[in-house]
Amino acid sequence: MKPTPILLPPHLTPRIATDLATRFIGIGNPALLAEPLLGLIASRQCPGHVFIETLERVPQWAKAGRVLVSGFHSPLEQQVLHSLLRRQGRAVKVLARHLLPDRDYRPAAEEREPLAQGRLLIVSASPATETRTTRASALARNGLVLVLAREHWAPRIAPESPLTALRADDVV
Repeated sequence: MKPTPILLPPHLTPRIATDLATRFIGIGNPALLAEPLLGLIASRQCPGHVFIETLERVPQWAKAGRVLVSGFHSPLEQQVLHSLLRRQGRAVKVLARHLLPDRDYRPAAEEREPLAQGRLLIVSASPATETRTTRASALARNGLVLVLAREHWAPRIAPESPLTALRADDVV
């Protein structure tokens, strides 16, 4: 699957810098960006009860037709994506690295069917020089998740995490 440029819906354009908006590229259903997105941000380390409480919400989100937006990178975020896709839910996965427009993107096995069914969009707005995920690119990606989302769900942010600054500012 070759990534293609993504045109942002009108309600997002005032919230995202023009240079960033022009770098949006992805595969899947871009119409998902027009939905009221629920942003999910979680620290890499979460206590078991936070995992359970969050995963118990996934069936409700899927049933309500909520579209989750996240990097789906931390262990909790990954489990939420697995659970959401198994329940026929919808998601926007924001990568912290550039998608090369001239190269095929190889989706994970669990992403293929949701992509084909229009239930998943995988996007990147990272510069072409960002070829792999770094701490800085992950933090920038999480900032973008917060800007794309109409509402945020942050079940656990560790006090020492750089996510605390993002959560406080809620800006890219």
